[in-house]
Amino acid sequence: MVRAPRQFRVRHMKKLGALLFFLCCLTRPLLSQSTSTDSYTPVLDRLQSLTTLELPGWQCHSDVPHPEDIALDDSGWEPVKLREEWKTGPRVLRRWIEIPEKLNGYSTADSRLTLNLVLRSDDALGLTVFSNGGVIFRGDEDTQQPMLLAEKVRPGQKFLVAVRAISESVPTRIYESSLTIAPPPNRPNPSLLRMEILSAQPMIAAYEEGKALRRQQLEAAVRAIDFSALDRGDQEGFDRSLRDAQSKLALLKPWLQQFTIHAVGNSHIDMAWLWPWTETVEVVRNTFQSVLDLMREYPGFKFTMSSARAYEWIEEKYPDMFKQIAERVREGRWEVIGGMWVEPDLNMPDGESLTRQILIGKRYFHSRFGVDVKIGWNPDSFGYNWQLPQIYKKSGIDFFVTQKLLWAHEFTTFPYKLFWWQAPDGSRLLTYFPRDYAASIEGPGMAKDLSVWARRANAPDARRGARADVPGYRLPAAGTRLCLGLLQRS
Repeated sequence: MVRAPRQFRVRHMKKLGALLFFLCCLTRPLLSQSTSTDSYTPVLDRLQSLTTLELPGWQCHSDVPHPEDIALDDSGWEPVKLREEWKTGPRVLRRWIEIPEKLNGYSTADSRLTLNLVLRSDDALGLTVFSNGGVIFRGDEDTQQPMLLAEKVRPGQKFLVAVRAISESVPTRIYESSLTIAPPPNRPNPSLLRMEILSAQPMIAAYEEGKALRRQQLEAAVRAIDFSALDRGDQEGFDRSLRDAQSKLALLKPWLQQFTIHAVGNSHIDMAWLWPWTETVEVVRNTFQSVLDLMREYPGFKFTMSSARAYEWIEEKYPDMFKQIAERVREGRWEVIGGMWVEPDLNMPDGESLTRQILIGKRYFHSRFGVDVKIGWNPDSFGYNWQLPQIYKKSGIDFFVTQKLLWAHEFTTFPYKLFWWQAPDGSRLLTYFPRDYAASIEGPGMAKDLSVWARRANAPDARRGARADVPGYRLPAAGTRLCLGLLQRS
């Protein structure tokens, strides 16, 4: 969570994050590292162009009643472009969208149509989005997600999209604006094929053994894509070529499936940072309720959470919710971590303060959940007491997870990710730095991170516990369901 750009977002800054840590279990030895120039870019770019339509321009006006009204005349409104800022407070945006028969030669008939619209502001931002007069989204900046316009779109179909953006007189902008067209289930999806190719590339490059064969298999899959069929209007022929490419790509599946990514959710919530603690209680309640809802929807979803104080708020104010959490802990789906009363600063407090954080935190977790916490967890501290390994080890905590030092690049870069941290008395604590908590959960990025981790984790120094890379991911709360669905489909 990079605070500087969002420092004025005080009241309604939605403070959820899902910190998805991907601990990658690798089973084959790495022999060497090799990279190559991406020669597939033209193919991949064209695949993307078949399902994505950019919407670079909108009409903009100060707030008016019923911006969704089709009869409203917006001909005199000012145009606003993508990433162009305004500082005039509340605004309404409008634009008409007409679905073409073909998108760069690709048939749009019966496709699923979603609107990817993201606005950003330097302060609180409330949003209402309309399509053809009906509300399709109401929320704030951090709850934005792709919006369904039609399950089966027809060529020539029109949509009037209107947006009411309520903000202060601070820089506000349209950050993303595009349509995504997903073909019906009986047709192969060019976008998914593109993602599979992009995901396979870094993994193939990471392993010298068998690389030549795997590159040939990937090359055969890419060459099978027949854009000439599309150019001559043969949609069925093009779809057949995509299926052929998928079957050739499937030859890589047994090798790729030896790698496993474990995704575990976490929400980093500041107890009091530019908002009163009473608002933190609300955020904790909403976060925990979202997690419980997601666990009912996705039985395989697992979650971790620190900070005994957050649990005590729920125990005091929402006892029924607390009982549900306790049940999830017993099931092994909700893991209690951290062992401290809160996630404190680790620079200024003295040893007695840190010891009591752990004493009171672990005592609470043990009395309420029967859990003896073994993992120290403080991803957001800007520094660390040198004696922390000693304090943790003597308190029965054997592991520590953090990451903030990775932000410090002005003078030096912290060189380790998985290492033994030793205190002055000789106490050693196995410590892990995720890459960050602001990365994407999309396949290509995850595969790239996994390939880097693979190279380092299997190198001689990494086998001694000196260094390894494992990525971490932070997601807006509303996007968590979207990403869980993506993971489930994968």
